[in-house]
Amino acid sequence: MGILNSLISDARVALSARGDELRIDNLILGKTLYTMKGCDSVFTDMNFCLVLLENAYGFAYFQEDIDYSLSKFVNKGALDVIEQTPIYMQVAITDALYCLINKQKFAEPSRFLGNIRQKAESRARLLLEHIPNKSKILLLGAASEIIEEAKRKKCELKVLDLETQKFGIEVCSVHVDDGQNSDLRREIEYADYIVATGMIFVSRTAEKIFEISAEKNKSMTLYMETGSNFGPQLLDYGADVILSEFFPYYDFFGDSKYLLFKKEKGWVSESNCSGQSKKRGQESNLSI
Repeated sequence: MGILNSLISDARVALSARGDELRIDNLILGKTLYTMKGCDSVFTDMNFCLVLLENAYGFAYFQEDIDYSLSKFVNKGALDVIEQTPIYMQVAITDALYCLINKQKFAEPSRFLGNIRQKAESRARLLLEHIPNKSKILLLGAASEIIEEAKRKKCELKVLDLETQKFGIEVCSVHVDDGQNSDLRREIEYADYIVATGMIFVSRTAEKIFEISAEKNKSMTLYMETGSNFGPQLLDYGADVILSEFFPYYDFFGDSKYLLFKKEKGWVSESNCSGQSKKRGQESNLSI
């Protein structure tokens, strides 16, 4: 059984007595047109799916065309229809289910503060904090600030992305390669650390990445907007560090809520640039 299917199966058990909370109240589908720091291009091939239950939300980015016939699933039980939906909506629904399951665990999040770029820099610093300088990093999903932070740490960096508009461009002087046609096994074998986005579940590459990383004993870190609510559960499947960021994300106005999870430690506090520990629920402003 794959990771996503296993998560869905576990959710059926955990939420078996809460069927009245699982009705899909609202489905928001849309397109994001965006740029990246240090890049002149405008990227247009990213869509999003936001599923709202009565007391939970689930989110996924995706690259398929928007299908408005999915309206037929609104006002239906999430677990009754999940297998009938496209993969991105399956991920978003699963995310919503774990928003309910992990509600207590998420009660006291930390925050990224500042403008969009400051929050992105803070996220990058926290995400790579555990990775030693001069390590070999395979980054699955190009993100300017993460690339900058890896370069600051003098890491050897390979960047793969699944968005065709990013193939061959340079981000912060680092070449972005075609993630659709790359040899993932070879790339993972060469790296010391794997850093990936939650979109690996939408692209159906999660199983392969987790499997090869475990086989080759590679450390895996995930930064998750897509699927962030089921992030903590991924420690049980082989991930070492999970940064779950909660909607609205860093690229929206205002503070961004998040939690950091590490294998065998559950929720952990994070450190700022001066090394001072932040306790649970305390705000974190790591911007330069």
